[in-house]
Amino acid sequence: MISLRRCLLALMVLASLGFTAPSSANVEDFSFTSFEATYKLSVNAEKNNRAEMLVTETLVADFPEFDQNHGIRRSIPDSSYEKFPALLDDIEVLDEFGQARDFEITSEGGFTNLAIKPADGSFVQGKQTYVINYRQSWVINNYQKSTGFDEFYWDVNGTGWQQSFGQVKATVILDQSLREILIADKISCYQGPQGSTEKCSSITAGDSYFTFTSGKLSAFENLTVVIPFKPNIVNTTGPIIEGTFSWYGYWVCVGALFAVLLWALYFRIFRIRNQGKKLFIVPQYKPSPEPGLFASAFVLRKTTRLFQASVVELAVKRLIEIETVEGSSNKDFILRRTSLGSPNAIASDLLSQLGLTEAGAELVLSNKMPEKQSSELAKGLLKLRTASAREVNKQGYFQKRALGIPAAGLGVALIVFILMTYFASVMDSETEAGFTALPVLLFMPFVVVYVLLMSKRALSPKGSELVAYVRGLEMYIELAEKDRLEYLQSPTGASLKPSEVKGKQILKLYEELLPWAILLGLQKEWAKVLNDLYSSDGSPVWIIGVSSFGDSFSNLDESLTASLGSSSSGGSSGGGSSG
Repeated sequence: MISLRRCLLALMVLASLGFTAPSSANVEDFSFTSFEATYKLSVNAEKNNRAEMLVTETLVADFPEFDQNHGIRRSIPDSSYEKFPALLDDIEVLDEFGQARDFEITSEGGFTNLAIKPADGSFVQGKQTYVINYRQSWVINNYQKSTGFDEFYWDVNGTGWQQSFGQVKATVILDQSLREILIADKISCYQGPQGSTEKCSSITAGDSYFTFTSGKLSAFENLTVVIPFKPNIVNTTGPIIEGTFSWYGYWVCVGALFAVLLWALYFRIFRIRNQGKKLFIVPQYKPSPEPGLFASAFVLRKTTRLFQASVVELAVKRLIEIETVEGSSNKDFILRRTSLGSPNAIASDLLSQLGLTEAGAELVLSNKMPEKQSSELAKGLLKLRTASAREVNKQGYFQKRALGIPAAGLGVALIVFILMTYFASVMDSETEAGFTALPVLLFMPFVVVYVLLMSKRALSPKGSELVAYVRGLEMYIELAEKDRLEYLQSPTGASLKPSEVKGKQILKLYEELLPWAILLGLQKEWAKVLNDLYSSDGSPVWIIGVSSFGDSFSNLDESLTASLGSSSSGGSSGGGSSG
């Protein structure tokens, strides 16, 4: 306690851990008969030539003979001399007979706290002995500017106690390497409050040890020992990890992971490529009957509005009719099965999930459907979506996945992660710098990004032709009306006579494109085109009770999205306290 600087380097403080029984009891109202510490100091040449010590502390507490305290708390700083990680290991707590005592470990405010108390919450009375064992590193520091030496400078019990100590004793045992550099005539010890220069009661020297003893210490008083050594022999600059094998290995692994991701990006761009000759996109005015809306949606990866488009397709094909519910504040619509038409397999499955297998069967669609009905409908449609996707994968639109190479890349990445974690754990055992956090935090994002990069399905020639055809439909829908009509009469367009490119014929063509416009996200634009036609050529027969197609379709689109959309988306002074 020569100076405030040294007092701030005190390592350990004990504090009582207790809980009030009677309201008048004070959990701090007890004392310690003795505090004896043994420090076995050595130099670990394999661990950066750092100073380490095995610590055994024996505390004898004298509690009152009534229920007041549950035990004590031992607070050990997480750093040595407020500079280096303390690297606390092998912590155990025993009684005087060598039997294990219950304790809990928490970290808070730079301290590792040992709450030593019975697990059943019982109280302790009278004399209680607590034997605490642990290992600590980086325990010799550089004081060359003030004393010219490196020193083992240690506060034994600390200045944070509210209890008195009958006696505090510390025995420091030195290994051969430390005895050879010891400055024996400069050894000292002090006792008293923070900043005290009062000498301790006695120093006893042996062949390889020194024992320091204090007299009785009052609350907030401490025993400090000072053992100097020749400078620049023991490592006092901290852990050295730069340039080590683990350091290089760690950063090589980081680079390797980025290399794997770059390789995956290259593989996705240049190796997972669509087959077939390059096709020019030309406008297509009429959907091809095969493979139909469902298969096209999966091949194009446009399934967000698949079921909305499919329901409208059922109506356009007159398999169902849609009736507006007059005066409905929820924009309700009734889907009703007609007796017309013969549905294909996909349409039959969809009608089945909607409960519209029999003529006259009805389903009310609303953006406020009952939760149970909405849930059952969503489950059924999701099941249909999954089955349809599986069936489309069998129809030759995609190339077979080359799983071997992507799997090998992922395997390499996993090995790199294991090595990186190993190197990080080795460095953290020296520094506690948190190197392990990087591989842990990177693992899941890395796997997700890798899988997303490698999950691209390359199209077969058949798939490429389908995509080109649907892009042609999209191009036609996006044309201006004048350009659409001119295209229908052009040599590359439809084989319609000029007299047919008007009235009911053109309306029928445009109605057939409406489900595809919905699938492609162009429903608003195409509904406006149809609304203009209906204004001059009559209202649609597949929606009953329509005064304005534009408004009714907008409401229908909202209702379909609300009802079906979810199915489509796919060294310091210690401190303590009582409790």
